[in-house]
Amino acid sequence: MNLSNLFFDMIDVKRDIYQNATLFTQHRLSPEEYQNIYFNRSDYQNIDNVADFIKSKRIEKNDWEAQNQKFIRYHQSLNPHTFFNSIPIDHYIGQKTKLAFVQNQIVIDIGGGTGHFLSSFFRYPQSLKYFLVDPNVRLLHDQFVRMYPELLEIPIAHIRAYAEDLPFKNDLADLIVSSSAIDHYSDYKLFLKESYRCLKRGGSLLISSHLAGAKSNDSSNFGIIGFIEKAARGLHRLKNQVSLNDHVKEFPSTEELIYELNKIGYQIQEQEVFKQYFYIVARK
Repeated sequence: MNLSNLFFDMIDVKRDIYQNATLFTQHRLSPEEYQNIYFNRSDYQNIDNVADFIKSKRIEKNDWEAQNQKFIRYHQSLNPHTFFNSIPIDHYIGQKTKLAFVQNQIVIDIGGGTGHFLSSFFRYPQSLKYFLVDPNVRLLHDQFVRMYPELLEIPIAHIRAYAEDLPFKNDLADLIVSSSAIDHYSDYKLFLKESYRCLKRGGSLLISSHLAGAKSNDSSNFGIIGFIEKAARGLHRLKNQVSLNDHVKEFPSTEELIYELNKIGYQIQEQEVFKQYFYIVARK
């Protein structure tokens, strides 16, 4: 892809913030280039440079897009409200934990979606060996492309797998990340055990998400224009059949997570509940 031509064509284009976005594919590494990280090197199917480890839901290449329409619709219907409101959360956690500044580490992003966390969180993304794990193949929203062009340049290892059944060897990763994802896992306790297995001794697990019942406090400047904007946003999501809540489990506090982490053997390094969100850093 010629990025200079891509950005030239975006200049002076009047874009309605609620029009469906143009979607892009990341620069994906061929799975054959990182076979040494797996338990079984032949236990996957290569589809569009994605290592597919979900045996029960193997799909043919020409059905790939159809299999992921729900998630394509979701990312296509993102708007600046969703995009810009999430950025300061990542920055805050990155600054407080200092994990945003890690370099030359093996990082596994579980439930990482498009992989935008590689740039929205980490300050030195080019230095990381980054593995994106998600059961669904996402495409990159043009807002992310505008903000983080390196997401079309940095080769990303994309692995289709479940958080509860990671295909990696033992003691592999320096850092495992679960950002706004743990409340979507079918069995979060199994994920915690799998992440412990895959981490090196001394490696860290970062979990962050929102608390149950959390609602954005955006009413301070809420007037007629704000009401119209909120209604337009809701209609846009309804038109695109985007679910407002598809969480499996939401946590009212961090107590349950900390208890389970300690039971497995993790050492809690730091944790914080702030506003309607939380993060936990645990070390193996």
